[in-house]
Amino acid sequence: MPVAILVINVVGAFVLGALLEALARRGPDEGRRRVVRLAVGTGFCGGFTTYSTLAVATADLLRAGAAPVALGYAIGSVLLGAVAAWAGVLVGSRS
Repeated sequence: MPVAILVINVVGAFVLGALLEALARRGPDEGRRRVVRLAVGTGFCGGFTTYSTLAVATADLLRAGAAPVALGYAIGSVLLGAVAAWAGVLVGSRS
């Protein structure tokens, strides 16, 4: 199971959740906040996370005949990412 991909995606989801919540609490999405959101959120987090690699890794597991592992990996990655984003929102709301 590609654990590194899972960890990267979960960390990226957390950072994105924290960033977006912190920016939203500081005011409307304009000016410097928009630039930060686009540069860090879309740019850094988009480049850091590897959800397309998650799809390839899942397909590789399926081709290897490990369908239950592939299904658990794909669903688990998405669920852990959602939980991490939620935790990031909680952290971002405190800043």
